[in-house]
Amino acid sequence: MAKQLPYKFKSKKGNDVVFRYPTMDDLDAVFDFANALIDEDTFIELSGKHKSREEQEKWLLDIMEQTKKGEKVHIVVEVNGEYAGNGEVRIGKSRKKHVGELGIALAKGYRDEGIGTILMKTLIDEARAMGLTLLTLNCFENNARACHVYEKLGFQKAGVIPNAIKWKDGYVGEVKFYRSL
Repeated sequence: MAKQLPYKFKSKKGNDVVFRYPTMDDLDAVFDFANALIDEDTFIELSGKHKSREEQEKWLLDIMEQTKKGEKVHIVVEVNGEYAGNGEVRIGKSRKKHVGELGIALAKGYRDEGIGTILMKTLIDEARAMGLTLLTLNCFENNARACHVYEKLGFQKAGVIPNAIKWKDGYVGEVKFYRSL
């Protein structure tokens, strides 16, 4: 059963964590969060030049509209009252309406607290409540920490696409994961 949002808990490090749905009040925090991830050049597809406030506003409006239409579930992560990340399930179209694609991102200072694992479990519960029967996700091959979490949560590797992701000064493989519900 999906958790009722907002959902509150303490992280492994004792921080106050809240999962909730996004609002337009998140715009400035989303803007700062996205650009901090770009600066970090971490294991996510978001990269390159900074996003403008207008681009982030469009993104936020789009996810809120897609959520309203039932095309996605998007969850904001707050830690100690600060925007610390997000996660979502994007629902497939046409012949793939039974499939959801998961994605999460957490700010650097809030990793390794168990928040990502609880967020993934929450998204799995949301997907199940929406009637989805299969989940997929993609991961940088060199992100061992994330691959371990996904496998711990029952995801299986479908395969690796070599050199699928341009990262730093080279290329890395992209691992495709799946999990039946």
